[in-house]
Amino acid sequence: MDKNDDTSVQIFNISLFGGTQAELLSKITNWLDSKKEKKWIATVNPEFIMKAGEDRHFFDILQKTDLNVVDGKGLAWAIKVKRHRKVEVIPGSDLMAELCRIAAERGYSVYFLGGWEDRARQTAWFLKRKYPGLKIAGYYAGQCRGNDQIIRDKIGNKYIDILFVAYGMKTQEEWIERNLRWLKVGLVIGVGRSFDYYSGALKRAPKVWRQLGLEWLYSLIQEPKRWRRQLVLPKFALKVLFPAPDQD
Repeated sequence: MDKNDDTSVQIFNISLFGGTQAELLSKITNWLDSKKEKKWIATVNPEFIMKAGEDRHFFDILQKTDLNVVDGKGLAWAIKVKRHRKVEVIPGSDLMAELCRIAAERGYSVYFLGGWEDRARQTAWFLKRKYPGLKIAGYYAGQCRGNDQIIRDKIGNKYIDILFVAYGMKTQEEWIERNLRWLKVGLVIGVGRSFDYYSGALKRAPKVWRQLGLEWLYSLIQEPKRWRRQLVLPKFALKVLFPAPDQD
């Protein structure tokens, strides 16, 4: 498994990719060029770790992925504290854009699934304008609960190199787990709220905020109603600094 190579690092019994973005993109390109088997990447942040700690099924899902990418300063901090290792943060939104850039250069097809309202289509065409050679296999924003067959029918039976799934943390991973066997894809990756940013529905934090690890605060300022979800961050910090006896 790719998780067990020299770049991997483990925290709370979850294996994470500890290499650079350049190494990750090279690995993905090799996967897609070989067309040997479908691959699955999760973009993991502290909220993932906390949810996995209380939901055994979600924990098991993160064991099934081919790679779990470090998406967030908080998780990189935790690895430094617990493993004394510095890792590169690879934000899911940035990774998605880079994959579209590579797809445009190499002729890979991409599909955009999820998001609210018309955001899948808006994201697809934003990235098409940014990378004119991008081959868009399609887009669909239908909700996933109870609609697996409808969504699979929408995606169709044609092979897709990269499938971006944006149903939000946990929901998108559960959807991928249920449907991966039916999908004709090279790579499927959960991208959380990325469609919100690229569709223009939500402004992403400026680079300096992201570098300081304050993207969560910028998002909270834009959407104060999400304050309860941000409570996971201090809880995660306590989990890192004062772990239970049976936690690593």
